[in-house]
Amino acid sequence: MLVDKNDRAPHDLTQVGLNEDWEVRYWCQRFDASEQELRACVIKAGPRLEDVERALGRAAKKAFKNTGED
Repeated sequence: MLVDKNDRAPHDLTQVGLNEDWEVRYWCQRFDASEQELRACVIKAGPRLEDVERALGRAAKKAFKNTGED
């Protein structure tokens, strides 16, 4: 089975990692933020998800899709 390298998610979703290009793309998409905005925020607030959300003034988009099935 082939793995889609464009559809990656970090293993630890409580920490905003910026070490890999794919991680930066993931978090920019989750926060609807530019790379510069995200990097500046992580430098200022630290890598904890809650701190980055607070510093950006918005919550990260949910990582899952609600299908309506229980």
